[in-house]
Amino acid sequence: MNFKQHALFGPAIEVISAIEDHGGEAFMVGGCVRDFLLGQEVKDVDIATSLRPEEIINIFDKVIPVGIEHGTVIVRQRSLSFEVTTYRMEEDYEDYRHPSQVYFVSSIEQDLSRRDFTMNAMAMTSGGRLIDPFSGEKAISEKQIETVGSPSNRFEEDPLRMMRALRFSSQLGFTVSPSVLEVIKEKSSLLQHLSVERLAAEFEKTVAGPWYRKGLNYLAGTGVFAHLPVFCAHTDAAGRFPLVRLRDWSEMLSFYHQQIPGVPVEDWGRKWKLSNRTKKKAQNISGAVQMYKERGLGNYLLYTLGEADLGSWVNVMRSLGYELETDPVERYRSLPIHSRSELHLDTEELLQLFPERKKGKWIGEYLNTLVQSVVEGNCVNEKDELIKWIIELDRQRQG
Repeated sequence: MNFKQHALFGPAIEVISAIEDHGGEAFMVGGCVRDFLLGQEVKDVDIATSLRPEEIINIFDKVIPVGIEHGTVIVRQRSLSFEVTTYRMEEDYEDYRHPSQVYFVSSIEQDLSRRDFTMNAMAMTSGGRLIDPFSGEKAISEKQIETVGSPSNRFEEDPLRMMRALRFSSQLGFTVSPSVLEVIKEKSSLLQHLSVERLAAEFEKTVAGPWYRKGLNYLAGTGVFAHLPVFCAHTDAAGRFPLVRLRDWSEMLSFYHQQIPGVPVEDWGRKWKLSNRTKKKAQNISGAVQMYKERGLGNYLLYTLGEADLGSWVNVMRSLGYELETDPVERYRSLPIHSRSELHLDTEELLQLFPERKKGKWIGEYLNTLVQSVVEGNCVNEKDELIKWIIELDRQRQG
């Protein structure tokens, strides 16, 4: 397919043409060019231009001034958003992320010189001509990750670029050049200046990449693991890799909790500042892993997981080297019930069996015991049978 017919490139070219009609230069830049050359899905298109933000605002009807102080606005074209940024240079990264000085420059080559890796420092005209002053296309063909200019300078500007280099190796299968690896070893301690959230995002992408073992080998070999939350106190776990690719933080947390069991899942989540949803899912998966170790693959284990977490649990088990003897998904679907609400005995009916007893946690305990009995095939999910079962249970508990 002609790149001009691409769902994103077509509207982007319209933006570029409008800028050119008003006397400016404009190019598609960065990741979209890299992904296009790789034949991968292009998810967004960024545009660099010689015009200033106020000039862009005067050209287009729908413009959002998201980062106008740094030369960036969002242009809406055919219901799509395009970041349009004035050619710029940056200096003095005082907080290891944001430059204290940003100034506009006159050429696309100058703009590309501030970028992290050569494969990301390319631009493309609306006609498809490549602007490649740092041999990014060559790096892609050789599957090499090289910095634009000095690795030390690039990583001191923003240490996250070290994590990005290793993440790209995992996502693309590329080799990080020896000179870049050496500087990562020297500068990895700078990662402590970064927010945990930024580290977490890059670490997740690294572990979830198709070439994750390559990325993790780099993480271990460069000493980066020693500067990541939890791992910094348990560096021996850095060399323990999952046997299959983990897909998100809940699976990663569950896997690494097995490598460092002394750190509770809740502590992992807190130190990495993960969402409550992620922590809850990881706790459910980790609990099921432990249940499997103690009792094997039982129906109640599958019930407690639920359909939403079952696939992730299976993936974590495979990552740990377990071969499951039956298909857990089919077995889950064949369970007699999949939630407590499907029991043919509800809370009110349970209370009627014991009218003299006050409400309390015993209600949930009794209902959960009924659920387990039904799921494991010890009791039929029929009201009369459930009543018999619960009365016998109560008799045993009351002595």
